Amino acid sequence: MMGCMNSFLARLLVLFLIFAGGDRVQASSLVPMDAAAEVRAALGICVGRVTSVAFFRQGPGGSIHTRARVEVLEAVKGRFPAEITIVQRGGTLDGEEETSGRYARLRAGEEHVFYLTRGRGGHLELLRGAASAVRMNAGMEGLRRLRAARAEARAAGAAHPWVEDADVAAGTDIQQAESGGGPGGATGLLVDGNGIPSRFTGPDRGEAIGYLVDMQALPAGISEAQALSAVSQALAAWSAVTGLEFRLDGQVHFGQSAADVAVTDERLRIQLHDLHGEISSGGVLGIGGRASTNVSSSFATSGGGGGQVNGQEFHRTTRGYVVIEHTAASNQTPATLAEVLCHEIGHALGMAHSSENPAEPDTTLKEAMMYFQAHADGRGAALGSYDGPVVQRAHPPADTPPYSYDRVLPLVTAPSPVSGIAGINEITLAGYDRQTASHLLTLITTGPESGGAATMAFAGPVLRFTQAGFFADGSVDPATLSFFVLKWVRFSDGVNCSPWTRVRVVTIYQDDDGDGQPNSWMLTHFGSTTPSAAARTRAINDRDGDGLSNRAEFIIGTGPADAMSRLQAAMQPGAVLQWPATPYALYRVETSVNLTSWSRVGNPVLPVTSTGQATGLSVPASGGVFYRVTFAP
Repeated sequence: MMGCMNSFLARLLVLFLIFAGGDRVQASSLVPMDAAAEVRAALGICVGRVTSVAFFRQGPGGSIHTRARVEVLEAVKGRFPAEITIVQRGGTLDGEEETSGRYARLRAGEEHVFYLTRGRGGHLELLRGAASAVRMNAGMEGLRRLRAARAEARAAGAAHPWVEDADVAAGTDIQQAESGGGPGGATGLLVDGNGIPSRFTGPDRGEAIGYLVDMQALPAGISEAQALSAVSQALAAWSAVTGLEFRLDGQVHFGQSAADVAVTDERLRIQLHDLHGEISSGGVLGIGGRASTNVSSSFATSGGGGGQVNGQEFHRTTRGYVVIEHTAASNQTPATLAEVLCHEIGHALGMAHSSENPAEPDTTLKEAMMYFQAHADGRGAALGSYDGPVVQRAHPPADTPPYSYDRVLPLVTAPSPVSGIAGINEITLAGYDRQTASHLLTLITTGPESGGAATMAFAGPVLRFTQAGFFADGSVDPATLSFFVLKWVRFSDGVNCSPWTRVRVVTIYQDDDGDGQPNSWMLTHFGSTTPSAAARTRAINDRDGDGLSNRAEFIIGTGPADAMSRLQAAMQPGAVLQWPATPYALYRVETSVNLTSWSRVGNPVLPVTSTGQATGLSVPASGGVFYRVTFAP
């Protein structure tokens, strides 16, 4: 598929797993919670109409929360004011999204039966997440639940008097519309308000997903060896159907809920306890979730920052997490612990619940690992027939999407626009793929563009910039997302597309004579802005005699007056290859056994400092293997 839809939004998705029985809710361990138990567990039950939904940040990690104002239409259990406020962890704000396991996507105008409890901050929240906000216009289920709740509440006798709290968060609400629908094909995946799912992109590059384990506390009777075995079994179940690889990066104490570790390192954090009180609802064995980014508001409503798989656009997952309720009796059984972990890791990988219907008649959905209630029948981390095909929509096992890299370049301006000089005001773009040769990929150039310093045109894979004026020197920090000119591009392998990546002009140079050697650069290296044949400071000269022209040294970032300033790699202990680099320039490491034919080793390297580095190289004791580093123009 050569044409790719563009989009992106950000989010943290978390969904929960309820064990209907034992622990803190009275119900059978193998069947859904019955109506009587559900009514008893709820602090209050009402029918309400959502009047507004707004988002805010709260807590030291700045997690996103949703504040839903609800007009009370009928009090079923308890005494209610005319309006209540339901607060949930999750929502959309500042290009990011979070959705917790206790999160229901509420929209103004909808009517629900709400089963309510109090969260750890004293606010009202849903007892069992989305399963506790039953749509009244969603077929017979809403009416059935309402009738059952009325009957059980009457049978329970006296109502519970209570009054809704004041708002729990300081600051100003930000109202942000959520649209329904969105690109198709995301059935079974967690999606944002625009219907966009998210995925890890590191595996497209052949990289394992790193994970950290916090075992500061464990379920009673579970040893560290059993806990780690349960984690391994859960990860292996998803690896078997996706080809994903996971890498244990260590055992650490996070010092806070894994859900609050706001480090966007694309790792998975597994916390085998809830010492930090992340789980407040009874009957919840664990939560699993993720954070994601839309990369840019340009892709907020259509996706693409996480690539495209078989026509479905994705956002990019920036971290995942799991929190286990270690005090739950059910988690004291190793097989059930492995099942809960497998389910929650599924959420971190982008899976939604197969069903949240306690009376689900479809056995395929009910027997799925991603069914919203734990089976707790000794199956452990065994996927159902439903789970593999769904997760493969985000993480295909055989045909992964291509990938590419953000690029930066300078714009050299002169009294007359600089043109026709190779390497000046142009950049050659390249994509990569684990199954398809780079030269067979198609460059997609229809992405958004911004900035008035230059216009852009493509000649094959070469993107050329034409200055919009003769500008004085200027620069922005390439470590930020600032730019003078921006263009988004991506690559297609005919089926999938890479994530959209940025090409940015981050520096502007003044060049009085238009030879591609900026005034300030010449003054720094030659002490004069006037090219001289005698001094060998013209663009075509090689001032230091190192085999590169002065202009070529400007392009690759080396010093034209110092023969020792060159792109020279050296092998360090531990088979680490290092070289002096221009930050945010792209380099390729290549290998040869005969110094004639060369092939790329590993992925390209995009250093953010003045040192480039490649690790994991093979250096036989007998020698005979050569490496070199090339600058990607």
